[in-house]
Amino acid sequence: MALLHWGSTKTWLYGLMVALTLGALSVVPARAANVAAPGALNNSNEVCWTNHNGRTRERVFNFVTDRGYEPFSYVNEEGELKGIDVDLLKAWAKQEGMTIRICAVNFSDIFNKLKTKQADGAMAGISFTVKRSHYLDFSQSYFAATEAVVASDLSGIKTLDDLKGKTVAVKRGSVGENFALEHQQELDLTINSLSTSFETMLSVHMGQSDFCIDDYPVAAYQVSTGLYPGLTVAIARLPVDRECESFHFVAPKSESKALVKSFNDGLMRLIDSGEYRRIIKTYLKTFAEPMQGPHSVPEIEPVPGQEHDKPQNL
Repeated sequence: MALLHWGSTKTWLYGLMVALTLGALSVVPARAANVAAPGALNNSNEVCWTNHNGRTRERVFNFVTDRGYEPFSYVNEEGELKGIDVDLLKAWAKQEGMTIRICAVNFSDIFNKLKTKQADGAMAGISFTVKRSHYLDFSQSYFAATEAVVASDLSGIKTLDDLKGKTVAVKRGSVGENFALEHQQELDLTINSLSTSFETMLSVHMGQSDFCIDDYPVAAYQVSTGLYPGLTVAIARLPVDRECESFHFVAPKSESKALVKSFNDGLMRLIDSGEYRRIIKTYLKTFAEPMQGPHSVPEIEPVPGQEHDKPQNL
């Protein structure tokens, strides 16, 4: 996969790899605080960006994203928020004249902020699940994806049966973790839940896990970086149950669904203007045409008795 803007990202990832190997992952320092500049770091170590000039009386919409989900959302070596999701949020806000603040946190923390309404919305490669639909409104899809398995090219993993008895690394709160939990007994899996996609890849690279599960575009991107020699996308698509293999903007459930409707309308305008395609091509050249236009969330009926069977899943 051909990549753009790889120089600074490669340096940052190598720095993280060294820190993880030593068992001391440190926060990337931000530039000097400036409320109108990207990369400001607040007291809770959230990395944030805002177009708020400090004087506006308009409503500021607070959005959250994932701090380690390259190329969709990540913090570069200068402490700036980057990625497809970040750029789409910025483009939507600019188009609508919205004042916004985007903060990057660990993926599982995103759902806690939405549940407690500390955030107005989120965009972090979030897929539809029945459990999430109980407290979230979902936009139309802005990117199509599948769940993939990454393993050593010498592992022999090619099918679902090849995963039996192995250790899997997954991102906490993700659809990949849901899959591992739902198939844990059937496949005799040992589950290693971590905070970021980078950590799951590194776990396989260092031999701590036999394979990891992540969204296909992220898995393919990470493998292509060259940071993990010998790793490959062993299975491009896993079967998921009662879940939607696409990414959505989400907001806390409301009767009007006003914010989600605004995003849907804004997304169509970004697609029509060519801005959507420009943003995608900035990060994923081979994913320049990821979907045939946005589509609605499918109607997935919950199975009686299983709506709340795994409260640890988000």
